[in-house]
Amino acid sequence: MSIITPRLLAIANMIFDGEIVADIGTDHAYLPIYLVKAGKATKIYATDIAKEPLSIAKTNLMNFNVIDDVELILADGIKWIKQKNIKISSCIIAGMGSSSILNILKNDNENIDCYVICSTTDLLLIRKWIKQNKYFIETETLVIDNEIIYEIIKINKFAGYKIKTKLDLFFGPIIRRKENNDLLRQNLYKEEQKITTLMNEIPKKTKNYKQFLKRKKLINKMLKKEKKNVKT
Repeated sequence: MSIITPRLLAIANMIFDGEIVADIGTDHAYLPIYLVKAGKATKIYATDIAKEPLSIAKTNLMNFNVIDDVELILADGIKWIKQKNIKISSCIIAGMGSSSILNILKNDNENIDCYVICSTTDLLLIRKWIKQNKYFIETETLVIDNEIIYEIIKINKFAGYKIKTKLDLFFGPIIRRKENNDLLRQNLYKEEQKITTLMNEIPKKTKNYKQFLKRKKLINKMLKKEKKNVKT
């Protein structure tokens, strides 16, 4: 399907056949359309905070003949899931920054088993939330889309990988252990350059400088490990 991008495909690949899915902030509903066509979900709820995107989503669902397979809901975040007493296997939250995602996750509830998260910003805040709630990372991956590298994770409340170390927290317990990970190296180099630029613009005695320095040291540690993996 031409509407599916590498990022959306990577998200869709984290959904197993037979799941009940909620796509939060669905926008044009391209992901729900793909999930229906691929037969990956028994029920899909597509939500948005504004009427205009939902109107566009409805048109797209009709054009792809899947209007009866996706329920459109005008809603802010995930409160409606508990209010309607609906059970969700995987709740997809993508296309926004980690701070906005965390605001949505404040309404986390027992009706949701898993989350598939793709943030437009660093996932450190999300991983901290996972650790604080004693949840697990079922799977995670890196994908390049339109020259941007995205981290995508599936959070499972019952089983998976725990976040145990600082390296797990910053780089992911699965991603960081994958050998010869070219996208990880690219991501690390870009982040190192960004941090170096920021460090050159602020005084060395500030709290931010010290935090950047700690992050840079962790990145260098990961880069050394990756270089070693490439050689072997």
